[in-house]
Amino acid sequence: SRCTESAPAALAAVQGALGHKMSMPGIVTVQTALNQLCRQTEGLRSITVTDRDGVVVLRAPDSVIDDPNAEQILTTIFSLTTEQTSKIEELGQANFIMTMYDNCMCLQANHLPLVIRMMAAKKANVGALIELLPHVKAMLGPTKNAITRETASY
Repeated sequence: SRCTESAPAALAAVQGALGHKMSMPGIVTVQTALNQLCRQTEGLRSITVTDRDGVVVLRAPDSVIDDPNAEQILTTIFSLTTEQTSKIEELGQANFIMTMYDNCMCLQANHLPLVIRMMAAKKANVGALIELLPHVKAMLGPTKNAITRETASY
């Protein structure tokens, strides 16, 4: 389920995220834009977009993960963590959760009904990844709207 949007909107989002111009003729898919971000952002290994149940909607680079259950486990842990921490009213809503592991880091953010996950090398620039989030969310606008329409009856 790859969502296609007009070239100017996707291109502008990617250019804003990367901080420089790039040229892409014709139609730019969200998949292409996410792949471009992964290629041009140092240390960024992948961007995965799932629904709140962990079902993969988009993945860049467009490859198959070794363990599909891992996607659902990561999304479930994120969803439970943000749900539980939201009960502490003084903190407000969680914008994103950064988890550091031995070999990598994982940045997860809500873009309801979607969850965005960025996996990066341990030495990647955390601030740069955080700054990418609004741009990734902007790129996912049409995808988010389509999923919201499809799941509205649930």
